[in-house]
Amino acid sequence: MSQSFPDFFAQLNSGRSPYDYQQRLAESECESRLISVPTGLGKTAAVVMAWLYNRVHLQDPKWPRRLVYCLPMRTLVEQTRDCCRHWLKEMGNREWDPKADKGHTGKVGLHILMGGEETVDWDLYPEENAILIGTQDMLLSRALNRGYGMSRYRWPMHFGLLNNDCLWGLDETQLMGVGVETSAQLDGFRHLAQWKKEGRCPTWWMSATLENGRLATVDHPVPAEGWPKVELSIEELQSDAVRQKVEARKPVTKSRYVLESKTKDAHAKELASLIKDKHVEGTLTLVVVNRVIRARKLYAALRDKRLGVKSENIALIHSRFRPVDRERHSKVLFGKGDRIVIATQAVEAGVDVSARLLISELAPWSSIVQRIGRCNRYGDIADAEFIWVDVAPKDEKDELVLPYSIEELARSRAALQKLNDVGPQSLSGVSVAEVPVIRPVIRRRDLLDLFDTTPDLCGQDLDISRYIRDGEDNDVQFFWRDISEKAVPTEKEPAPARHELCRVPRQEAAKFIKNNKGRVWTWNALEERWEAADYARSGAIYLIATDCGGYHDELGWTGDAKDRLKPLLPNTNSEESYKDDPLSRKGYWLSYDAHVKNVVTQTDALVAALGLDAPLAAAFHIAAFWHDVGKTHEIFQTLLCGDASGLDGTFQAKSEDKSRRLPEGRIGFRHELASALAWLASNPKVEYCDFIAYIIAAHHGKVRLSIRSLPDEKGDGSEPERLFARGVWDRDELPAIPGLTTHPTVLDLSFMHLGEGIKGPSWLARTVALRDAFGPFALAFFETLLRAADMRASASEARSLGCTNSQAA
Repeated sequence: MSQSFPDFFAQLNSGRSPYDYQQRLAESECESRLISVPTGLGKTAAVVMAWLYNRVHLQDPKWPRRLVYCLPMRTLVEQTRDCCRHWLKEMGNREWDPKADKGHTGKVGLHILMGGEETVDWDLYPEENAILIGTQDMLLSRALNRGYGMSRYRWPMHFGLLNNDCLWGLDETQLMGVGVETSAQLDGFRHLAQWKKEGRCPTWWMSATLENGRLATVDHPVPAEGWPKVELSIEELQSDAVRQKVEARKPVTKSRYVLESKTKDAHAKELASLIKDKHVEGTLTLVVVNRVIRARKLYAALRDKRLGVKSENIALIHSRFRPVDRERHSKVLFGKGDRIVIATQAVEAGVDVSARLLISELAPWSSIVQRIGRCNRYGDIADAEFIWVDVAPKDEKDELVLPYSIEELARSRAALQKLNDVGPQSLSGVSVAEVPVIRPVIRRRDLLDLFDTTPDLCGQDLDISRYIRDGEDNDVQFFWRDISEKAVPTEKEPAPARHELCRVPRQEAAKFIKNNKGRVWTWNALEERWEAADYARSGAIYLIATDCGGYHDELGWTGDAKDRLKPLLPNTNSEESYKDDPLSRKGYWLSYDAHVKNVVTQTDALVAALGLDAPLAAAFHIAAFWHDVGKTHEIFQTLLCGDASGLDGTFQAKSEDKSRRLPEGRIGFRHELASALAWLASNPKVEYCDFIAYIIAAHHGKVRLSIRSLPDEKGDGSEPERLFARGVWDRDELPAIPGLTTHPTVLDLSFMHLGEGIKGPSWLARTVALRDAFGPFALAFFETLLRAADMRASASEARSLGCTNSQAA
């Protein structure tokens, strides 16, 4: 007999009972809804517990397999992960450990989605339960098929998995800017009748201050009965547990010091003196300022020995650190006892700390409310205090106003001047209208355009930053490597790992790149080389020579050339390439027949676990048999074995020899394109023919909607009219393959041409028709399945052969 939700909640939370709203949420239908609950009353627990109880404990198939927990700031990501880890442990060690568990073992995956190399291939297990936690940058960019900070070839996998069979929980939405409108549109798209999806995919928006009207977008209209909503009842508000927090006293005073142009140079020293006078030893003092540069200066002023404050108890929290450096400061923030923390907006939302003294610069009202939520959070500090520092810019061009506007600050100032207490009860009657903002809204056509992941002729991609964050609130990511003077990184330079990456504001990055011309590089995905950067593009990753400086281990990003850092050790794997096939040269031999058999087994098992209908299951079975037929091409076998007929006359799928390279005329040979063309040539009238061809072609993420030659690709020159693309030439032949073909197969590249040809519609026409028939979400999900089965088969083969490098192929 299964537990009741209250018993389940108590088991995972040291015997504590759930709030009534948490129980109502867990016992309600899983549909898109708003959760409007004051800060500090367990919204994270409400969402995660509801999903764990229904999907994992009760195994209710009406609840999605994946919980996607989206946050506005990375400061909250690790905190949320640690909470989920604790709850999974209390469920009986239900977290999947990829190092200890063979296979996925039916446990719950717990993954952080961040920039840089992913440490766990969570996307290989679409049939398993998983919790995915990340910032709006990382999650929304993946949901739009342009995942920031990840291999472009895995974009479609994350796009497919994050738009199918998921419960999206967006926390602290009042801080997400245009991300709210984007999430609303995505929720609308996922519920379009013509855009099919696999499994339910609702969205929960969590905030105490969200304007509901922002969810009413062109494809996400207000329901006739209004948005389903969860909030505290009158009875809950009157309960002792809630009253202690809601009635918490937080006296407010205005600092005598005002930040204005004529005083800004003395700002850090004046504020440091105020902090010293007001801080009570043994407690937490939290100071929130609006700009990273002011936070750094205040941190330095507090650490001045002449001030007499213990430097080991002072921390700096902002979003411009590498993870390893940020972690040192976070330990102070989440520690106990005597400490002073200087922070930016990075602590506004959801950070589970309770300060006796909170000092904040004036900010927009929604930000002020969130900052106040970190003061006397649990209502148990008798002498709690909130002090606000007025900000008085001369005009909108004054840098003191950034990142806000004068009107926003004026509305917030007017509200604060009327208050002598800012506890939840005192704030409940305060209403401050937000300054109207016109934000871009992603439309259906935009999303359809994003389905194609092929770079343009310059190696660039469609810019999605305007749908991720407001205005200039868009970042790039920097990482530093030792690149000697006058040298340039080669294509073998390892891809960045998450621990190396530092977020940098786009405008500051543009200035830094301009000042260090020729010493900052970006990866050109089409030409597959590092090239000198001349501008900053939101979401992009840039390699910086360490001699350029710009980063201080203690202060984070500064942009100052005098601040030098030690580069962190990178990964050993470079980004996968269009032009080579290193994943087929793994350091061990494996026959083509053995690999195909493994992939068919993995595919059949995955499709069965997902419960796909019989015709689709049959199509996947066929696709698995055909997916690597192109590896029998003489060019590919020569690459692996040095012999066009394979090793001892047997076709190989993996090679022990890593030294061989494709011949110059065949650079970029994609065996999956040859496989798809062979299928079309042999089975033109089979049911699901085009679907099978697409699934085959897309199983490495490199051949999808379009087929075109690479910029430096050339034919043999003897036949100028002969078509070629991705190393495959028109009229290439594949040998007869027992069980599939009885004679050699001639590959026809006329599908490259637009329009209707002798052999039927072009490749583009076929793939666009598939996208429109299945919808972009379902088609991306389906292409992920064969790819996941292939990669799982390769990983298991590597393990069985004792290869230490089991990175999936």
